Amino acid sequence: MRTTATIVGLAIACLGISTVAPIYYLYLANMLLIYAVLALGVDVLMGLSGQFAFSHMAFFGIGCYATALLNLDLGIPFLLALPIAVVMTAVVGVLVGFAAIRLNTIYLALATFAFAEGMRWIFNDWTSLTGGANGLRILPMFAFGIEITSDRQAFPLTLAFAVVVLLATLMLHGSRFGRELVAVRESEHVSMASGINVRRTKISAFVVSAVYAGLAGGLYTLNHSFVSPPEFGFNGAVLILTMIVVGGMGTVPGVLLGVLIFGLLPTILQSTLRSVLIWQEFIYGAILTASVLLMPRGIWGAFKSLRGFRLHAGSRLGQGMRP
Repeated sequence: MRTTATIVGLAIACLGISTVAPIYYLYLANMLLIYAVLALGVDVLMGLSGQFAFSHMAFFGIGCYATALLNLDLGIPFLLALPIAVVMTAVVGVLVGFAAIRLNTIYLALATFAFAEGMRWIFNDWTSLTGGANGLRILPMFAFGIEITSDRQAFPLTLAFAVVVLLATLMLHGSRFGRELVAVRESEHVSMASGINVRRTKISAFVVSAVYAGLAGGLYTLNHSFVSPPEFGFNGAVLILTMIVVGGMGTVPGVLLGVLIFGLLPTILQSTLRSVLIWQEFIYGAILTASVLLMPRGIWGAFKSLRGFRLHAGSRLGQGMRP
């Protein structure tokens, strides 16, 4: 309850700040919130259940295109189109999960990468539905009778959905299902011996990840007036993976920290070191490599280890000074 109250209090404070913050800062905030929802979903699949998959950008694109097309072609309002798109994404997640449960490690990564590339090919070539390579123009969404035409108007809704996802993720980590995911990650054989349905658990992880990604895709339509297939390509998949690996895979604070770092890094480079922007991908790679070599548990894992070491050292010092 204390954590929930803290998160809700911070959200209310952010709402107050959003009324006076510059529009560009609100655009960045909206994108960080969308990245957070997407990265938390990827972390459920990779960090908790240990399934190394690249399907998240495909789910992200399905949620985005489904929300936009339901609104454009059928006139369904955003608050109704979004849950429908999330359900559609979840159904695809079930199908992918059934197909992927027999695969592990590099084979799972390659299979899900092929699925993601196949979906991008559909986005790019189904011109009559998605607009193809020319992209899809998205009309302003309506929510609660208000037309969302700016990042300032979109921020409260994006923030509300992100807070709900964050609270749900914290509950998931402490739930029986969350412990089952961790058990499957550590050892499928031991999990089966303990009575865990490994098949169902792994499929459920795909579904949860798909729901998160579909929701993030729907929120993307709320904050953008145009969408095109390259936005759901391999570069985006690597960016999200880098966020959770550098921040701390399997931990909510670590994922959020990674999103904050890599969500703001392009803006920081552009405003301070514009001459090195052409080396942006190299900088990302260097950070990822350094993190894997020096902090295999990510920044948050390194922080917790250092904190635990200091507490242990302080405890031993205190015991040694007792008369």
